[in-house]
Amino acid sequence: MKLLISCFQWTTTALANELKILGYKVFDNFSSGVYIEAEMEDVYKINLNSRIANKVYLELNHATIKNFDQLFDFAYQINWNNYIKKWHKINVSINIYNSQINSNKSTQSIVNKAILKKLLWWDWQRMSDPKKEIINILVQIIDDKCSIFVNTSWESLHNRWYRKETGEAPLKENLAASLIRMCNWYFKTPLLDPMCWSGTICIEAAMIARNIAPGLNRNFAFENFIDFDLNKFENIKKELKSKIFNGNYQITWYDIDPKVLESAKNNAKRAGVLDTIIFEQKDLKDLKKQENYIISNPPYGKRLNNDDMKLLYENLIKIYWKKSKGCFISSNERADRMVWYDFKIKNLNNNGEMVKLYIKK
Repeated sequence: MKLLISCFQWTTTALANELKILGYKVFDNFSSGVYIEAEMEDVYKINLNSRIANKVYLELNHATIKNFDQLFDFAYQINWNNYIKKWHKINVSINIYNSQINSNKSTQSIVNKAILKKLLWWDWQRMSDPKKEIINILVQIIDDKCSIFVNTSWESLHNRWYRKETGEAPLKENLAASLIRMCNWYFKTPLLDPMCWSGTICIEAAMIARNIAPGLNRNFAFENFIDFDLNKFENIKKELKSKIFNGNYQITWYDIDPKVLESAKNNAKRAGVLDTIIFEQKDLKDLKKQENYIISNPPYGKRLNNDDMKLLYENLIKIYWKKSKGCFISSNERADRMVWYDFKIKNLNNNGEMVKLYIKK
């Protein structure tokens, strides 16, 4: 059984390392994901455990396809009743590269027709109801080799369960986890987020420290598959819950706004880590040099004028002392001129927005 596990473009290496820790071997990768061989039980485990993945796709069929007649027959061969229910809305995504079939729109239309004919559901209006749950199908044709995948995750795995209160431009949960992993933070080492916003970085760090699986309190598409094994799934969740740690950790977040701190506390409470994080109301300019890990997602400049932005980054960089480690991300063009010589810079792509990652050497 082949799985395609997607992620944000700059997190592929972090995802591969995470899967290795979980006991899986990546046999191939691309700019925004990896491939592994696994069993259905592993679909459950990866969806529950991965902090970095976006979605886990299960391959349903693969073959060499060179024309649309072959494509229709190929898609029709799949027993779609195993994966799609009457209340689902079907969404077909296409990825084509260097193949004789080269029309995304036509490919999408043909695969849709093959699925509907197999299911014998001809109520098109019902199938296009935007209020219905969406089942995602991915069609990938590369060098005439076609694979059809079904999304087993449903919503993106960054969608945990705890973040109901957010600030402006919140950092996605799996991106926060990726920053923590890329900085090589060890959970016994003190960690600080000096501008907490919705608290995502510290919450993800606390969940890593306490070994709380990020998918424990959400639903997945595979729960509607005909071969879904509820007993096995519940046993996996039970085992994961038994491995949660209850130790003392030095994870601290600051913010100048008491309302922001209160919202962050509410998010931490829902995540089950309220007692794991230290909350303090402080201004960035009042912080002293730090010797711990500092990971932050500061404002990029869309809501601050140039003078305020310059002062903010100057104050931020001051606390990255020679004995500190960590990183911050920014799309602010002036940030390069403000960082010390001992930051290494990586160019990222965050949902089409060019962002840079500044890692303390």
